[in-house]
Amino acid sequence: MILGWNAARQLYPGQPAIGTTLIIAKYPYTVVGVLAEKKQNSNYSGPDNDMLYVPYSSMARDFPPPPAKGEPIVKGYLSDIVMEVSDPEEHEKAVMQVRRTLGRLHHFEATDKDALFIWDTMEGSKILARIFGVITIFFGCVAVVTLALGGIGVMNIMLVAVTERTREIGILRAVGATKADILNQFFAESAVITSLSGLLGYSFGVGICVVMAHLPLPEIVPAPIVSPAAVITSLITLSLITVSAGMYPARRAAEMDPVECLHYE
Repeated sequence: MILGWNAARQLYPGQPAIGTTLIIAKYPYTVVGVLAEKKQNSNYSGPDNDMLYVPYSSMARDFPPPPAKGEPIVKGYLSDIVMEVSDPEEHEKAVMQVRRTLGRLHHFEATDKDALFIWDTMEGSKILARIFGVITIFFGCVAVVTLALGGIGVMNIMLVAVTERTREIGILRAVGATKADILNQFFAESAVITSLSGLLGYSFGVGICVVMAHLPLPEIVPAPIVSPAAVITSLITLSLITVSAGMYPARRAAEMDPVECLHYE
């Protein structure tokens, strides 16, 4: 017999269970192993930690126990069968093979889904993966839109700065600054603003992940991780927004007429 983690703790508190003999319905079973504690958010017929596992041949031989004299014999039955596919790519073929085998024994068509209920956890995991994939795409779109709105904000700030510094631009042009100098100056300013904002946002997000990773979260809630793909995507998006948000105000400042700039009040 193999004991679940919680069953071993209850039956043999504070002492080793392996090698002992456990009597079940007058039949002796030798404990040969104890399962490691298992974290579960679902199960088939109870938590694995509470289960006692014996070979099927022993179960078929000993249970149900022989009836007393005169009592009818009640034949035992399998409540469920748990199977695991070694190769996920062969999952559907394996399920169909089980349906064909049981259908041949119990006289039903393998394609009759109502004749045999199968709790397909593999299919459930695929559905869950698709759901989380859609959620990831949604939050990715939200992040891109947020970065774009931040870029628009930087562009507006730089356009206001260009307007307020019109006379300064005229003086720079008058003392020999070229259009390229003005363009580079305003583009660099917008790039610095965008980069600092992105760095602060990145530090804040990573900081939250690090803090949550050290908090006592529920067992079924995994610690957050920083995805390299998300970081790379955000950096590329931020770079594109930096160029887009900074180039237009910088070109507008560079194209200003020096004489009109000096007359600007």
